[in-house]
Amino acid sequence: MPHKIQLPDHKANCGTAVTALKFTDSALSPEQQRFNKLLIRTENLALKIEAARTLGDTHRPLFSKLLGPLETQRNALMREMALWLDARLQRGGLSAKQKRDASEIICHLAAGLAMMGDEAMQQLHDAHSDVTMADQEQSAMAEMQGMMEGMLGESLGDQQNYASVQEMLQASLEKIRQREEAEQEARATAKGGRKKTVRQQQAEQQTLDADGALRTIYRQLVSALHPDRESDPHERERKTALMKDVNTAYEKRDLLVLLQLQLHVELADGEKVATLAREKVISLTLLLKERAAVLTRELQDIQMRTLAEFELPPYAPLNATTLKRHLQHKQQGLEDTIEMMTEDLQRVPSDAALKRWLTSQLKMNQTQFDLDSDAFF
Repeated sequence: MPHKIQLPDHKANCGTAVTALKFTDSALSPEQQRFNKLLIRTENLALKIEAARTLGDTHRPLFSKLLGPLETQRNALMREMALWLDARLQRGGLSAKQKRDASEIICHLAAGLAMMGDEAMQQLHDAHSDVTMADQEQSAMAEMQGMMEGMLGESLGDQQNYASVQEMLQASLEKIRQREEAEQEARATAKGGRKKTVRQQQAEQQTLDADGALRTIYRQLVSALHPDRESDPHERERKTALMKDVNTAYEKRDLLVLLQLQLHVELADGEKVATLAREKVISLTLLLKERAAVLTRELQDIQMRTLAEFELPPYAPLNATTLKRHLQHKQQGLEDTIEMMTEDLQRVPSDAALKRWLTSQLKMNQTQFDLDSDAFF
């Protein structure tokens, strides 16, 4: 049988709490076995989420420290090259094609800097391009709007309602989500009009029992931890912090944390928790299953956001080794780019070298474009 434990810090000792909450009889029923499995799965998901957050928090300052100065140096060189080419075009000695090639390179350099907020570079880009960056944005928004309206089957309204392509995309995804929710509600309403099967009635009763069990645990914790009933200021502060955890867990329907808090404040020992679980094992298992589904989605979301933040492909494994290797790759790439651009700036003042450089840059850009295009197939 589980034994009574005292947790000085329920967050730091959640693994111990999980052990205390498990059924440990020699012969467990299928329901008790399922409860144990979901208990462990829920805890493992919570640990993986915390590990993913810690991984991002640990590497974020490292990426900034190592890459930030290199990116600043690269951007300064890009700006210097764009301005130098612009000044060089004011003089003669270049063919019409070479002038067009130089303008194309200026646009390429200036656009990257303009997207980082450099207004002077946006003006420089627009001075050398037939299509301004604002017009390009509007065109991209029109294309996005047409694609999303085709998916939605309805209008997204005036483009001016959206500040960017990203904002329009987010609004479209929100409409899709709302539509899916409305369809689910409609199906549930239609289903509710039919006579419920025995299984459906049992499922509804289990949900009610689960809600009742959650409320019971919550009320016990509120009664024991309410800070207004505490005269000692230090104890009041401790209970205020614990009540915040209780309220957060209840809002999330997080049974595991609520049970851990019960153990922490000694409202329940392992044997009492096990007894409660035997009486309401199906209801409590339903709560754990529900929470595991939420945590699974949360884990997937934080993994995808972390991969996107560090500019890793969505299929890359998220771990310290991957991030370290990616950091080294980006650092080396930036150092190589800085070295190459420094040499280019030293070379291009010679007209003969400039003409050769223009040809090589356009070939390089075309090769990179072909590589990027191949990545989609």
